[in-house]
Amino acid sequence: MTREAAAIAELRRTLGKRLAGFRKAAKLTQAQLGAAVHCHRTTLAHLEIGRGRADEDLWARADEACQADGALLAAFQEFEAQRQAHLHQAKMVELAAVHERLETWRTVPLGGDEPFTAHGVSAPGQSLAGLIDVLGPAQTLTTAAEYTRGIIQRYELEGPQRLAPELFSLRQLNQELGKRIEEADRAALTKLSAQQAALLAYMAVNLSRYADADHFALEAGLLATALGDNGMLAWVKGTQSFTAYYRKQYREALVLAEAGVEIAGSDSQRIRLLSNGVARAAGKLGDRRTVERAVSEALDLATRANGPAGMGSCIDLEPYGWARTASNAATAYLAVGDYARVLELTQELRPIVAASQSDWSRSLVSLDEATALTMSARADLEHAAAVGMEALEMSAAKPIASVGSRARELAMSLHQRGWGHASVNFLDAVREWHKPKEIGR
Repeated sequence: MTREAAAIAELRRTLGKRLAGFRKAAKLTQAQLGAAVHCHRTTLAHLEIGRGRADEDLWARADEACQADGALLAAFQEFEAQRQAHLHQAKMVELAAVHERLETWRTVPLGGDEPFTAHGVSAPGQSLAGLIDVLGPAQTLTTAAEYTRGIIQRYELEGPQRLAPELFSLRQLNQELGKRIEEADRAALTKLSAQQAALLAYMAVNLSRYADADHFALEAGLLATALGDNGMLAWVKGTQSFTAYYRKQYREALVLAEAGVEIAGSDSQRIRLLSNGVARAAGKLGDRRTVERAVSEALDLATRANGPAGMGSCIDLEPYGWARTASNAATAYLAVGDYARVLELTQELRPIVAASQSDWSRSLVSLDEATALTMSARADLEHAAAVGMEALEMSAAKPIASVGSRARELAMSLHQRGWGHASVNFLDAVREWHKPKEIGR
């Protein structure tokens, strides 16, 4: 990187000398040329010694003012082409170094009872690997990217128990592609690898495998940083916040989410970070003012963004829509005791989640509603318990950590309100719900 940066600087100094030469040949001072091209004399002085930067429009105006007949503009365009080539080469060197570092720990066994690849699910990486010789690396890369998008679309229906092994196998396919891909496609392969690692991090949280989530988030973050992909890096920060939240490390979850908001800037990933990250963590910390601020901004952005009309996939790398943002807002309001707002949002969400394919969304919204019902002034504990049982039944075939956590909170709320027997029965139902299920049930 140092040599390449020095090479670019030398090219810039050479270009600056050409500018000075054409200016002097035209018998213009820096001030006179600056007036002609609408920039300050100091800007030209910096350009001439190779320490300034300017766009093509300024160089075109300078070419005309110096009567260079296109030679000065052509010199800039040649410099820009060489600069881009140097930057591309530097990026490839950096990506290669990142991949080399990742290989030292990529094969570390995953946490939990067994690795993702040992669930008895066919491994698409094994079958797709044979396509490299038939289709070629580039077309295989396209196929792997399409398969990854398909996993996102199937996630709400099939869950992490089934899809994490498939995605893990695709990640292994990428390692084989990395040995055979053309340099021109390496950035695309790296981006796909970052996406897959990010998705695996999220799935690991849903499976309560937090060490694995850390592992994959680190990989995704390294790759996103090497690519300069702030949108992906912001998504990863959101997932790291999500991991800390379900570890009950709420202060860390808030810090990570706020860091993600800074990285996202005006990018639409800001919506997820504010609602799923900042608002929910602040709610657990009892910070109602931050909840109000984050929810207000997130809902406003979601209303104006071009997100999904209904309840989009929780694992989608695309921006959150209004419905998913509102469901996160309900959870945050529940934590700070604004039960009226929770019931208002859950009622508004009810027809949307009913029309969605997401059992988890229906479960989570129902559990938030049930817990709010136990806390309202006119608590209907019997109805709350019934709503909670229905919520568990909705996602019984593919349990995830977030539903289990929310269900335990409802059981505790029922217990605190004096419904001891019902809360014990409900907690028993939660334990039964959490027992391992056969994949494909």
